[in-house]
Amino acid sequence: MIGTRMRKTYLSLLLSLAILGTGFQLRAEKLRYSLSIDQELYKILKVQIRVEENTHKRLVLSMPIWIPGTYYVGTYGKNVLNFKALDTSGDTLRVEKLSKSDWEIQTDGIRTINVQYDVTVPEHGFMGKALDSTGALIQGASTWMYVRGLEKLPAEVKILPPNGWRIATGLLLERTTGLFSARNYDELADCPIMIGALTDTVFTYLGKPHEIYFRNEAEFDRKKFTDMVKKIVRYQTDFFGGAPYDRYVFQFTINTNERGGGGLEHANSTSIGLSSLKLMQDVKNAAGIIAHEYLHLWNVKRLTSDQLLPVHYDREARMESLWWLEGVTSYYADLTLLRSGIWSVEEFLDNQEREIQILQENPDRLQTTLAQAGWDVWEDGYASSGISYYNKGQLVGLLLDLTVRKVTSNKVSLDDVMRYLYQNYALQSRGFADDDLQQVVEKLTEKDFAPFFQRYVNGLVELPYKEILSLAGLETKIEKTPTPTIGPIRFLGSRNRIFSIDTNSAAAKAGLRRDDQLVSADGQAITGQEMLSELLLKKNIGDTLKLVAQRTGTSINFDIVIDSFQKVQCEIKLMQNPSAEQLLIRNSWLAASGSGR
Repeated sequence: MIGTRMRKTYLSLLLSLAILGTGFQLRAEKLRYSLSIDQELYKILKVQIRVEENTHKRLVLSMPIWIPGTYYVGTYGKNVLNFKALDTSGDTLRVEKLSKSDWEIQTDGIRTINVQYDVTVPEHGFMGKALDSTGALIQGASTWMYVRGLEKLPAEVKILPPNGWRIATGLLLERTTGLFSARNYDELADCPIMIGALTDTVFTYLGKPHEIYFRNEAEFDRKKFTDMVKKIVRYQTDFFGGAPYDRYVFQFTINTNERGGGGLEHANSTSIGLSSLKLMQDVKNAAGIIAHEYLHLWNVKRLTSDQLLPVHYDREARMESLWWLEGVTSYYADLTLLRSGIWSVEEFLDNQEREIQILQENPDRLQTTLAQAGWDVWEDGYASSGISYYNKGQLVGLLLDLTVRKVTSNKVSLDDVMRYLYQNYALQSRGFADDDLQQVVEKLTEKDFAPFFQRYVNGLVELPYKEILSLAGLETKIEKTPTPTIGPIRFLGSRNRIFSIDTNSAAAKAGLRRDDQLVSADGQAITGQEMLSELLLKKNIGDTLKLVAQRTGTSINFDIVIDSFQKVQCEIKLMQNPSAEQLLIRNSWLAASGSGR
């Protein structure tokens, strides 16, 4: 029997179905976003969000505190100005700011709410200037707010560029209306928008278009550049068994200096800053970052940590496995360039030498574990003076690959581990836990890898380059030389802004700080990192370097006593007479043509 309450519920359900069957639709919220640029100073983005068919008495709109892929708390709500909410008559609704990132609107039952706010754009982005009179690169997560509770709804997006500016984005364009669309907030936040006087080209692979856009100009071989990108796309999509998108967009900002920029991965696009000078010297100077960011399609955007599924925009995503997501990605980017024929074996080994030198010159390798480096990035920030999970992660990935090949008589490699993870985690829509990486390696090899992970991922044991590289018939030589230094210090941009400085360095002890702008050293204008390094090499340990920097517009003089560090020189060569096993591992690992060393 059906009780009275159940009978009423059942009748109510039947009534609802009957109403739907007569052609009526239940109301559901609709989201419409729009974006324009204040063309007076080119420093402000103007955003509107329209919520239609609202069913809530209050709405909370939030700005993310970080951009996925950056692992940095930006608290982008601090860049929001003039937030207000209006009804369809233009009357202002009551708004309360709950925090730096959250605004609450009292809707009073109004069905349509129009939200407006401005976003100030920092003068410099890590891929180049984010906005000026020539164009813009707009990151979704630092621009678009999300409506709490409505993150899964599709959104319509209207972009209003200045006259003559073109639009390049991974968002889907409806050509009949000129509007873009996103399936949900994650997709909206994940699709950066490049606009400006763009030049472009396109190629097709596996029946899917790959669009290449350039902002700013430089004299370089466009065909050679495109052919290089094609090789990267072809190798990586073949490696993983297909392209997980309908179209892909490369957004390149060409910076008119020798220092280049950075890159950021997205599900069907990437934004990359390139140095015009390095690009004109050789388009292969751009190959590494392109291969890295494109491979993130699989390793990060789909094969990822359980801390990133789903993405939470209002909190940190701490994990110990960033060495895999970023460092192993760098390792496979290098393998991509080698195996696709972009690099020779010599160039591939040269890059491994450089990575070894970087790590062995960093004293923090004996103080911070690889796992801890990923966990601590939220405090230390990208490019801190500590060890890099990019750098050490790449080397651990290399050594892990050769160890796997050795213990399985070359029947299993890190290629198999990567593909297994993709098939059994990414394609199953689940993320991996930090410990899963070791477990998968052990499952595929049927060997105990606890000592490897305990020593090199979770421990402070020096990496055994010579021993493990010899498994592939490689000879490794490492030498150390006392060298003048003021400590690890890195700077960028035309103003030489310091973005990384070791707090225990001679420079820091003399008073130099992060964000100071370097002007001159011993009376010579500082033109870049290489110039300062060459100047230091001419000094003796114990000498004084007279350095001038600017801090908040004020010039400050520093007398820095020259310290010393052990400069590392690494050389990796192919053995002349490797064993049959060494040669088998080497050939299957490198799998590329090119003369030996």
